[in-house]
Amino acid sequence: MSRPHAWVELRAWALMAVPMGMLSGGVTGVLVNTVYADVISTWALGLAVAVVTGAGPLANLFSVLWSHWSQGRDKIALLTRMQAAYGLCIAVCADAPLNSLGLLVLVGGLLGAQILWCGIITVRGSVWRANYSRGARTLFAARNQIFVSVCVSLTGATAGLMLDIKLETFRWLFIVASLFAFGSLSMLRRVKVRRQRQLLNAEQQLANGQTFRPREFLAILREDALFRTYMIWMMVFGSGNLMTTALLILVMTNHLNMPGLSQVMITAAVPTLLMAFTTPFWGRVLASRHVIAFRAINSRVFVGAMLAFFSGATLAFPPLLWLGAVLLGMAMGGGLLGWNLGHNDFASQARVTEYLGLHVTLTGIRGLLAPLIGVGLYSVLERAQPGAGVWALALPLILTSSGSLGFNWLKRNVALRESASLD
Repeated sequence: MSRPHAWVELRAWALMAVPMGMLSGGVTGVLVNTVYADVISTWALGLAVAVVTGAGPLANLFSVLWSHWSQGRDKIALLTRMQAAYGLCIAVCADAPLNSLGLLVLVGGLLGAQILWCGIITVRGSVWRANYSRGARTLFAARNQIFVSVCVSLTGATAGLMLDIKLETFRWLFIVASLFAFGSLSMLRRVKVRRQRQLLNAEQQLANGQTFRPREFLAILREDALFRTYMIWMMVFGSGNLMTTALLILVMTNHLNMPGLSQVMITAAVPTLLMAFTTPFWGRVLASRHVIAFRAINSRVFVGAMLAFFSGATLAFPPLLWLGAVLLGMAMGGGLLGWNLGHNDFASQARVTEYLGLHVTLTGIRGLLAPLIGVGLYSVLERAQPGAGVWALALPLILTSSGSLGFNWLKRNVALRESASLD
């Protein structure tokens, strides 16, 4: 039964590429910063941009809760309900008025949609594990990722172009995105989960009497020194990456006067497109080495992207921003792989889920704090000296460079330890 259902699922998730494109951080950040520029104070607008650009990573805080809540529940019924709520959140954004209350409605709708999307992909993982073998699942996910990335990139570019033509078109963009979400829902209802009764019984037995205990995460950090150090450098490195989008949007709007289309292309469309086509290369790199060694290589491309962004902003030379977007997309193709698979190089088979849950939770914390810290620094510099906000991009450059140096130090440290053990 896998083959016909694979085609149904592929079409369903392909339709979701349009709302995913509309909700990507680069698109929503540019939209909020453009639509509400004349009706909201600069400080409040910067805060809103920080929240919406970090909403995707921030939603990861709920992943473990979604996983625990879905245990023993009908998977397709859960997916359809969550997608219905997801579509409604997007539709609400279309009716947001152009005032302070409207900004709260828009930010709330976007954040709610991202949290629901986190639940959708969490439950989707259970469906894929049940319906497809490991090899078929990998092939299916790869094809889906490439197609979705292209559609997300095109959606983002279209949104940027429409905003340049007329600001009020953002309402129609959200309406179309919600219609695609409901169209995906109607297809998803036709999917069946193989041996679902046995799966639900097994989950109920496993979850019986168990509760979500955050202290288990602290135990992992306390007991596994290598993973703890890796997570520390991931926090430093990842924070630099996650604060960059909001800062770029503010700089491109307030200092470089770049059109919305260019902003969306640099922060969302170009990186997403290149990410899809560089993933196979990074997959071969990761397959042949430990994730620490992989991060030591991959992080250097991120540093190159941050350096290009910083140089383009401070020199007021937009071509360097486009170079940064290309490098960022190339780096993200590997960064996504490392994020999804890296914990497997530390955890035993029995503790894979716990390690993944810890990594996802820490990513959510970064998504909450990093954009706010970046925008806060931008605001402080602007108040001290108008025009100095561009120098806030030095912070993600410093953090990303420090994280890269940390990965390379950790790689050498592990190599020396292994060499000593062999001696």
